[in-house]
Amino acid sequence: MSQASAVAYDRTHSVNARAVDNTDWLKTAAIIFVVVGHFGYFFMEDDLWWSVFGRFAAPSFFFLQGYAHSRTVPLRWIAIGITLTLLESWNADWRWVAPNILLSYVLIRIARPHAQAFVKTRGWIAFAVIVSLLLALVPVAGKIADYGAEGWLWALFGLCQRRYIDDISSGGTSGETRGSATPTLIATDTAGRMRLVACLVAVVVYIWQEQKEYSFPAVPLAVVIVGLGVLSISMCLFVRGKSRFQPPEKIAGILRFIGRHTLEIYAIQLAGSELLVGLVPDLSPE
Repeated sequence: MSQASAVAYDRTHSVNARAVDNTDWLKTAAIIFVVVGHFGYFFMEDDLWWSVFGRFAAPSFFFLQGYAHSRTVPLRWIAIGITLTLLESWNADWRWVAPNILLSYVLIRIARPHAQAFVKTRGWIAFAVIVSLLLALVPVAGKIADYGAEGWLWALFGLCQRRYIDDISSGGTSGETRGSATPTLIATDTAGRMRLVACLVAVVVYIWQEQKEYSFPAVPLAVVIVGLGVLSISMCLFVRGKSRFQPPEKIAGILRFIGRHTLEIYAIQLAGSELLVGLVPDLSPE
């Protein structure tokens, strides 16, 4: 590589490293909804609308867990998850609370490769088995993991979306002839349909469970349904990579920071809220 080529490569690499990723947008929106939901829960006497917008946070994070290829389970997830669970239990007079969502992510990270291999080899049969198992776990899983099976269904949607995107990429770059590419096209079509079914099941179960917990009146419930519809369409179009829309650098810097430090932001604001209401009970509306 010539010196000029090396300089051009470094500049291109630098620009790409500073580009806003589609994941940055999704994570930023999700963490905003997290903060809104938690603020209403901890500090507002009437938290109806805070709770409505807070419902849009968890699906995005579970979806991204299913979409990701990594098999590594960061130890900090476990440490932070246990700490946040203990803080919540402390504020609940040490009663049992569902383990923090980060520990649910650990379960997803462990189970994902096995679910992916099962679906890859058995197709619709495997998909039906996994969905049936998760639906059967809905009544009990919420007690052993935050959001439980309703969150895991969003992760399954993320896994199916990733398979669909990967199949499109392999079919478009393989250089096969039309006849030899037929199996790839069939697989891509199957993955596309599978991810739509996974999306529909995740949305229906999530609305059902959240309405069961919050009993939203008609108008707030309609907002939840419409909002989840928009979010689901965005996820069906989601591809990890450089965003087509690049905002001004000041905004881009914020998006990149949030996208790369979502865990820290989540942990700090939740732990801070738990400590505030625990140490200064008057701040809590209850």
